[in-house]
Amino acid sequence: MHAVPRGQPGAAAPRWLRRVRELLDDRFAENLTHEAVAAAVGIHPIHLARVFRHHCGCTLGDYARKLRVDYAARKLVSTDEPLARIACDAGFADQSHFTRSFKRQIGMTPAAFRSYGHLR
Repeated sequence: MHAVPRGQPGAAAPRWLRRVRELLDDRFAENLTHEAVAAAVGIHPIHLARVFRHHCGCTLGDYARKLRVDYAARKLVSTDEPLARIACDAGFADQSHFTRSFKRQIGMTPAAFRSYGHLR
């Protein structure tokens, strides 16, 4: 469930952008800064932010939050781990941040999602 690239038709994404997405996919639970991600691929943080948004249609932070919520959604229906543990493992600052982000993206609270997932 990744953001769909939306760059200009025919405009190829730079090679380093794939490395950025792989880095975020692999380390979404970490609190990576723009500077750290940019340094990992050898580009300037402002250039990273601009190009990422252009080609991916969202900010790095939005992309990481989506990955975190996707991870949490999978854990909610496949485990009985407490919500606080899932929030922590997904990289959220706390359970309330997790709940707000989850509800914004999914449209229901993590607890409601878990209950709904177990009914299916």
